Amino acid sequence: MTATAERGPAAGPAVSFGTGLLRTTVLGGLWVRESGPLAPAGFRPLPAALPETPRTPGVRLVYGEELPGGARAYRGLSGDESVAGHLLRHGPHPGLRPALLALGRALAALHTAPVPAGARAPRTGSRGWDRLDAWLAGRAPQVWAAQAASVLRERLGAERWHRLRDWSAELAADPAVVVSHGAPGLGSLVAEPEGCEGPVELLTGEDVCLAPWYSDAGWAVGELTELAWQLGGDSAAWQRLVDAVEEGYGRPLGPLRPRVSALRIALHLHDYTAYVGWQPETVERFAGFLGYLTGFGGPTAPGDH
Repeated sequence: MTATAERGPAAGPAVSFGTGLLRTTVLGGLWVRESGPLAPAGFRPLPAALPETPRTPGVRLVYGEELPGGARAYRGLSGDESVAGHLLRHGPHPGLRPALLALGRALAALHTAPVPAGARAPRTGSRGWDRLDAWLAGRAPQVWAAQAASVLRERLGAERWHRLRDWSAELAADPAVVVSHGAPGLGSLVAEPEGCEGPVELLTGEDVCLAPWYSDAGWAVGELTELAWQLGGDSAAWQRLVDAVEEGYGRPLGPLRPRVSALRIALHLHDYTAYVGWQPETVERFAGFLGYLTGFGGPTAPGDH
């Protein structure tokens, strides 16, 4: 995998979208992302030496160019829509399975990169897990996010609320870390859905960190789990996409799947209320689903990862 890209398609009108956390502008094969006005922290600086990873056919990590003001430019991409966009518009069609397999392979390759000598794992993995940890600990700076936490705690009950907090703490404290993407969301995965014959590209560098292997794999699986719940449709088709991430990665999440999914979905609830808007009915719906996911106790994270 390399940090360079071939020239993208001819540019059409620029499309911009985002929240108080993240803004994205797409112009043909050029993607520009920048922190939103309410983001608690900017992008992580690119490492002086990019992680060395084995070449993975059909997928590559695309490291952005740092722009003045902290934005990142990703040039020459092969597509102008993310896998998240495809799923929101068309649901879990089979043409996306190769892209999810490729995502798993890309993460597995990144996780083989040598951990820098003398490096220590941060208390939490990515900026996203930092936001979740602060929120669950009652340190959310946004009023509506704090209110959402209060509602969630009441709806979950003490046992499941503390289970959610314990899962977050266990992820943060796990000493077995790898070089991680940090936030491998479906909105950062660029692919053409029709057979996915072109390259699959994962925008990388904004959150690179040290974290347990299941942090990255679980992030992607959690997003798919949430979309399946939110959008509905063919549950078997959604499951095939979830399974594709783990198959591409080469290692199943097993009993970790519901817990990392719950953490990712809880983080989305925080981000929505903090950076988009307050909707009591949305908080209630999320609380119901998180109540279901936190009903899975399961063992703690295995020590052999």
